[in-house]
Amino acid sequence: MTRFSFIKTTAVGLICTSAAFASPSYAPHKYQQNDWFGEFGSNNTAMYVNPAGIAETDQIELSIGYFSTISGEASQEYGSLTIPVGYDHTFGISFFENGADVDGGYSYVENAYMLGYAYRLMHCLALGVDLSILQINQFDMNKQLTLGADVGISWNPINNSRFGSLTLGIAFQNAVAPAISTEADNDSYHFVFMGADESYKVPSNLNFTLFYRGFNRMFEAKAEFSVIDVLHDDEEGGDGMNLETSFTLTYYLSSHLGVRLRFTKEGYPVLGATVNVKDVTIFRYVALDLEMSHDDIVEKKNRGFIWAVKLTTRFGNTREENIGEDRYRRLKIEPENDYRAAMRLYLNRQFLEAAYAFGKVQTKYPAFHLVDQAAFYKGKSFENMRMHKAAKAVYDDAVKRYPQSDQRAKYHFQLMNIDYKEGKYNDAMVKYQYIVQHFSESDVKADADYIAGQIKFEQGLYQETIDLLSAILPGNANYFYARYTMGIANSRMGKWDEAENCFRDIIDQPASNQSELDLQDAAKVKLGHIYFSGENANIPEAAGLYGQVKPGSPVYDEAMLALGWSFLKVNKPDEALKYAQWIIKNMPDSFLLSEAYLVEGYCFYMKKDYNNAEKSLSNAEKLTEKPVVSMAARDSARKAYEDNEAHFDSVQAKALDLSRQLPTPRVQMKRDQLRPDFDKANEAIDDYAKFMARSQQSDRFESNRKRVLEDAGFTLATVKTKKAESGGGSVGGANSQELQELEELDDLE
Repeated sequence: MTRFSFIKTTAVGLICTSAAFASPSYAPHKYQQNDWFGEFGSNNTAMYVNPAGIAETDQIELSIGYFSTISGEASQEYGSLTIPVGYDHTFGISFFENGADVDGGYSYVENAYMLGYAYRLMHCLALGVDLSILQINQFDMNKQLTLGADVGISWNPINNSRFGSLTLGIAFQNAVAPAISTEADNDSYHFVFMGADESYKVPSNLNFTLFYRGFNRMFEAKAEFSVIDVLHDDEEGGDGMNLETSFTLTYYLSSHLGVRLRFTKEGYPVLGATVNVKDVTIFRYVALDLEMSHDDIVEKKNRGFIWAVKLTTRFGNTREENIGEDRYRRLKIEPENDYRAAMRLYLNRQFLEAAYAFGKVQTKYPAFHLVDQAAFYKGKSFENMRMHKAAKAVYDDAVKRYPQSDQRAKYHFQLMNIDYKEGKYNDAMVKYQYIVQHFSESDVKADADYIAGQIKFEQGLYQETIDLLSAILPGNANYFYARYTMGIANSRMGKWDEAENCFRDIIDQPASNQSELDLQDAAKVKLGHIYFSGENANIPEAAGLYGQVKPGSPVYDEAMLALGWSFLKVNKPDEALKYAQWIIKNMPDSFLLSEAYLVEGYCFYMKKDYNNAEKSLSNAEKLTEKPVVSMAARDSARKAYEDNEAHFDSVQAKALDLSRQLPTPRVQMKRDQLRPDFDKANEAIDDYAKFMARSQQSDRFESNRKRVLEDAGFTLATVKTKKAESGGGSVGGANSQELQELEELDDLE
């Protein structure tokens, strides 16, 4: 096998002829090739024979070796490391130390440092290149560094269990030939480049190599043909174009022990043995080679018995294992980690970041098994920000992109739900019919029934509402909401027993979250109203239900007001006054504030405290003179929203587009630039939605507002009359006539 002069095994002879440091006589054909450490195929000493050969490395491989004469006067050591990266790439590092012991010390040294790289062009073909730095120290009188480079190709046309493995290689050694300076006055290291004065070039050689392993991996054969000095320069002496050959046979007596016979390029035989073990602690493979010969078999070289020992270890994952782990990470671990990170953002209500994160899962991992769920939650993220245009685009795209997904029913339901939220009831019902026809057996059907029931309720079709919602059974997430709507619908149709049953169903069912607890409180209040205002009123039962509502509940103000009415109904104005005044003091923004003043006025009226009664009733009348949300305010808010709607749509479109891109620095910069505008638009949309929700509450309060206004006005006139008759306000018990007047006032709805 071929290499530079610094690794030739006949260095001692050359050194001795130049003992007085005269310029060495150069004969290229004398530069022998190293047959001891140069391995092609059986193991992968980095770049030594052919830089492409390291492509066969399957694991991290470390080799160290030592060659010496029996006297130890001439020796060579080396270390080599090859590292596979992925399937196509291999990197190699080698160090060779070559020298002779002259006059009791290392006086002549040639060290080589090699860096190599091999690339697998296809499964069976690899290209390699290496760079070598040669360090020469000739008796401390000529110190130099020089550069060289090799290129090579490795071809593996046969590799199977039947025919074995055949690898062929060709390498052009010293394609960039190191230049060796012969100047004798350089006592410090300096670089020598091609073309330097008083220098010669190391020969450029062609190496042809063959390696075969077969017969159940029990037999190995290697053949090497080297054409030395193919770019011969007559001025440097020698004939050039010399052919040198080497053959090696290895037979394994067992899978762990083999014997070897080698014929070197110098023509003498070498006997050797190899022993290996596998899966030893951290090492996947450990092999020890020992080879021996005599240097004077063919011609006298005066070195005598020579020997070499080499240790080779392989450790770490194989290429296949690394590629498998990488694929597993890319196809399973990484997408799942990214999906979980997106879900954490979603659950933390960081919806824009969640939309981007779910978009990354969709874009980067299209084959991920949860990619359809990522699309669903991406749409939900936009929907939770009331970015309905972007959400609809996500759901529409998901319907087309994942036609076999079990999430398809959810995509269609969310599209229906968005239409419902936007008041597009006809469009929503068209989508509902599609769900009924195509997904009647899915879990989404109950959700669609619920939304359809809410639409019918908004349209005043109460019996159709009940028909749709009655199919929603306990255990469904919408059960409490459906039963509550059914209770209200039955109440509006005067079906009090059915309404009572619906509210009882809610109260008796165990609640699993805060929303259901809130609905139980609302059901208690509505059921209390039924007992309060029925033909056979049951005030204690109603008061008991009102009293079960805890502070912090969304209907706590309604429960407190109802308790006030309850005590007022049984002629306990002092008790009733406490609840009315609690609302006035603690809930100034409640829609029930005006009615609390009305109850307070009634209490003072019953106590004949006409002055305070007049103040309270005047407040009640003043607060109910106009709707909480006026038509002018609604028109103004609607116009402002419509004026900005095009801008809102543009912001949504930009955010949607950015969510479809991977978070590169450029995309991240665009997202950061969009964020202030997005937050502003999102805030405006959110404010408008809250305003419209308050408007709807105002509409629901409208009939109550008119009743409170009429009752406050009538009672205020009565109070003023009483004051005039009595000559001023006074305190005393209520008479039977006054109680009768209160009884005639409208009951609480």
